[in-house]
Amino acid sequence: MRKKIKKQILAALALTLMTGVGVAAAAENPYADVPQNHWAYAEIDALIQDKLIAGYDAAVYDKDKIATRFEMARFLANAMSKYEQADTQQKAKIDRLAQEFAVELNTLGVRTAQTEKYLPKEPAQPAKQTLAKKTTVAIDGETLIEAMDVDSVTDAGSGAFNWRQRLHLNADFNDRVSYKSRIQANGKFGSGSSTDNKATNEMRFTRSFIQVKDFFGIDQFQAGRMPLAIGRYFPLALQGDADGFALKHQFGKTRLDGYWVNPESNTDVKGVNLNFAPEKSFEYNIGYISADASAKGGVPVANYVDAGLSWEIQKGITSVLEYTKSDASGSPDAWAAQLSYNWGSGKRQTGFYSYEGLVNIRVPHDQAIALIYRDIDKNALPGNYGNFTGFGKVKTNGHKGLMLGYQNMVMDGIRLSLQYQNLEDKASGARDHRYYGAFDMYFN
Repeated sequence: MRKKIKKQILAALALTLMTGVGVAAAAENPYADVPQNHWAYAEIDALIQDKLIAGYDAAVYDKDKIATRFEMARFLANAMSKYEQADTQQKAKIDRLAQEFAVELNTLGVRTAQTEKYLPKEPAQPAKQTLAKKTTVAIDGETLIEAMDVDSVTDAGSGAFNWRQRLHLNADFNDRVSYKSRIQANGKFGSGSSTDNKATNEMRFTRSFIQVKDFFGIDQFQAGRMPLAIGRYFPLALQGDADGFALKHQFGKTRLDGYWVNPESNTDVKGVNLNFAPEKSFEYNIGYISADASAKGGVPVANYVDAGLSWEIQKGITSVLEYTKSDASGSPDAWAAQLSYNWGSGKRQTGFYSYEGLVNIRVPHDQAIALIYRDIDKNALPGNYGNFTGFGKVKTNGHKGLMLGYQNMVMDGIRLSLQYQNLEDKASGARDHRYYGAFDMYFN
């Protein structure tokens, strides 16, 4: 009996030592894998669904894949930046995760009230001069090769093929202020420029703006030449690059966007947008735009109201709807409806293709398809800033018709896009067909 008791004591001591060493090793090695059945996966996923973890981190997180402790700490740091916006249950999740990954967060430079009590106390040091934190800089980019054929546009020889190169430069000066830019060149193969000489192979900055967090109580402030994409679907894929400023602020499940930008010479576009997400699978937008006349799009001065929604019917199947009304002469309006199906990653669409891609570019062999129908009156949309202005003759007369799109991540970092459009010119009744194919290659 005595020998049996001794063996049990020795076994218990060995287990205690092994457990202690394992915990210490995990704390000292931020690159150690977190077991896939670890409770932190579910907690991080819940914070993503509640939109406390947003942006790039939410896009790349995959609860079905093993992550390192360092990666989990990075996702958590994203949520901790919105700690004051969290409710009681969400704060409890963040606190539990902060205790688990306190050492890794400290390595990332995140040392808050939640993590402080779980870190070893540092001995008092004599006062010394401190150095400013180094600016962190990240560079990535993408290459596009595309070909298209449009009935009413002559694309012969190399003129049917386009190329585009983008480099993204992102710099974080500190925890609040960052700089984002895009350097871009594009043109036609062979000649180096398009037939209208508007697209050349000259590299230039198409985006260059400062972003500030917690700007006098507002979550985010942007100023400079920035992407013109306000809200989720607003309005009918309104996008591009414009000079000006924008504000974003989250109120619980509601996000407010305000902006005043200049997308072309002597043309102001300003407005507000509200995005409300009462459930994880459903959200909607309402917005107002005031825009000057557009020489680029041939659109008069007008005001616009917009409403849109996104509904995840089931995993991978999403519907997106939107309606815009203008007070221009004749009260023109525009609407579009989309149904998409992603049978790879199950990515949910929060906007229209091709304003938003159908696949997750971080998931090899992800595939999806989308069917869109739209009916756009002439002068129903501000300027010529989105994907719904059409091609060829239907561009200026207003149009209606469908678009079918397919995307496939054929391998790591390479995406294939195929597209077909059949649009009817609302003025003449003539039809314009467009066939399109492209490869996007992403690198970082």
